[in-house]
Amino acid sequence: MACDRYRRLLPALSDRELGPLRRFLVARHAIRCAACSTELEELEAMRTALRTRLTYHRAPPGLAARIGSALPREAPPAEVEPRRWARPAWTLAGSGLVGALAGIALTVVVLGGHSAGGDRELQGVIDSQIRARMADHLTDMPTSDQHTVKPWLSARLPISPPVPELKDVGFPLVGGRMDFIDGRPTAVVVYRHGKHVVNLYAWAATAAADTAFRTTRRQGFNIVSWRQSGIAYHAVSDCEADALMRFAQEIERAATGS
Repeated sequence: MACDRYRRLLPALSDRELGPLRRFLVARHAIRCAACSTELEELEAMRTALRTRLTYHRAPPGLAARIGSALPREAPPAEVEPRRWARPAWTLAGSGLVGALAGIALTVVVLGGHSAGGDRELQGVIDSQIRARMADHLTDMPTSDQHTVKPWLSARLPISPPVPELKDVGFPLVGGRMDFIDGRPTAVVVYRHGKHVVNLYAWAATAAADTAFRTTRRQGFNIVSWRQSGIAYHAVSDCEADALMRFAQEIERAATGS
């Protein structure tokens, strides 16, 4: 069955070992299949637990050198004379390989190239939002204390995202979690607005310029995206678009201290 084939690839998807095409196909299947989505969430929860709860011990000084000296020395590879051959250009053109290779290149660009980076980011945050809700795993650190969530995230990520307390403006803090979006370690600060969950995704974008708010709607979710002071933000929720914009503006004010 197709589901069995995809299920065998879930551990590789969780470990970020799949190429762009397989990653896209398996992730798309997991979103549509409740059983595979649950299994993927269990794998992600185990990764998070291992990353955040296990005690790490630093290797003693000189261990790498001792291991290296104990390994047998490899002989250098023999020089290989490069094969000199050529193939007429008409062979490729006539056989249709040029068109096939162009189609493959286009697929790689669309699914894994930089030109689709923004689309991958948006789809990544939507997929994360859906997975978290389906598995009822909104937070790794469930607390309404901003002074607990912010240092917990900062200790595990190369950025320190703002974690303001917004209860007075209708967005009480729920907690935080870690995720990976398009291969990036990502902070997720979780709020609520009435019965709606509001996720604030933030990751390092030090090489990118600041951008203004950009609104999008996808798969029933509203998204407000912007970049500010070396951090990329995506606020995602199924609440009203104007409410989500107010939330994004509050986050921006907290980040600038204004």
